Amino acid sequence: MTRTVSILVAEDDEAAGYVINLNLSREGFTPTVVTHAADALRALEEKVPDLLLTDYRMPGMSGLELLEEVRRAYPNLPVVMMTGHGDERLAVESMRQGAFTYLAKPLDYDELVLVCRRAAEMHRLRRRLDQARNLQLGQGLIGDSVAMKRLRRLIAEVAPTDVTVLVRGETGTGKEVVAQAIHSASPRSAKPFVAINCSAIPDTLLESELFGHERGAFTGADRRRPGRFQAASGGTLFLDEIGDLPTALQPKLLRVLEDHAVTPLGSDSPVDVNVRMVAATNQPLEALVEDGRFRQDLFYRLNVVPLVIPPLRERVDDIPRLASSFAGRIASRHSKSLRDLDHALLDWLRVQPWDGNVRELENIIERLVIFSTDGVLRIPDEGMDSAILPPYHKEKVRVTDEFELQYLKTALRISRGRLAEVCKRTGLSSRQLYNLIKKHELNKEDYFA
Repeated sequence: MTRTVSILVAEDDEAAGYVINLNLSREGFTPTVVTHAADALRALEEKVPDLLLTDYRMPGMSGLELLEEVRRAYPNLPVVMMTGHGDERLAVESMRQGAFTYLAKPLDYDELVLVCRRAAEMHRLRRRLDQARNLQLGQGLIGDSVAMKRLRRLIAEVAPTDVTVLVRGETGTGKEVVAQAIHSASPRSAKPFVAINCSAIPDTLLESELFGHERGAFTGADRRRPGRFQAASGGTLFLDEIGDLPTALQPKLLRVLEDHAVTPLGSDSPVDVNVRMVAATNQPLEALVEDGRFRQDLFYRLNVVPLVIPPLRERVDDIPRLASSFAGRIASRHSKSLRDLDHALLDWLRVQPWDGNVRELENIIERLVIFSTDGVLRIPDEGMDSAILPPYHKEKVRVTDEFELQYLKTALRISRGRLAEVCKRTGLSSRQLYNLIKKHELNKEDYFA
């Protein structure tokens, strides 16, 4: 046994505490002795040991009350209860409430050492299991902030189940990363993980994407096509931006969640599906329910277990690790050398507003890596700074305009310039389509076959 194993001892009898400290120290443990339960709780806030050894009878808070507090705040910390002669009933009660074991006074110090070794080994194995589980949760869940530790713990708890999860967080916080982590740590990990963004597919096509269709179900349906539910059979289906799900599809999704079966377009025969559902949104669904834009029963069905991802500005201490991880991965992808991240850069990153959260940070690191000439990432100069981080609304308009232009060109090409066909395929109204064509100065005649 090495001195790295720490034991917090709560013993109000100073003489008894001295003897316990002496015997444990001789065996290579590192004990810390306090005389009150309140002192033990304060010591735990500063550093969590490998084991708590506590007397049952202490002034003020009893050992059993201390056990209750510890089990609530530090569920993995083993607690050994010391009870006086004739307190067997209390010892049994402490075991029922989660104590590792109990020792009767006067203590047998050989037994004390043996029990402490066993409890410390159990704690070590639990920590290794937690580390392995956190590793399994995916490299995207980086950070040691309290919020991220809590998020990883919740994922580890819900992943082995089939419960429906609603992931909530701002744009760019990593909602799909969380969904993939849930899938990877679940019994379904060997089966497909299928993601679909409800806001990226026109309303007229989304039902077919989700539930599939039979041949001839609509114009252009020249063959039978399974939907995403069937594609995810046995695995996990991730529905991103669930708040944008059309109201006409909401009762159909609710029925699938309740019946575990989908009915493809053009068919009267339901198809059984075995899928674990994870949904995500950056919108306040409660407000959408109040406005009548989202069904209350569907909200309750999705919100069985809510997981909230904190925005990056609320966990700035995680930024150095995130930046380092992104830099290494991006440098490898682009075959760029990487030696270091300048400390001044890390300080600069900490004070940015991060409207785009982790996704924005990754984009900035990628540009820094690409423009680096000596393998050291530094604060960008004024010109490069504006290139890396343009004004939010300006960048949003640029990206939106580029998307609209490319999307319209593709739609016109596929539809051979027939505007009615474009409206049918995209879900755009004729007025919307006309305004977009005018905005981007396109000519439908250029696409006639």
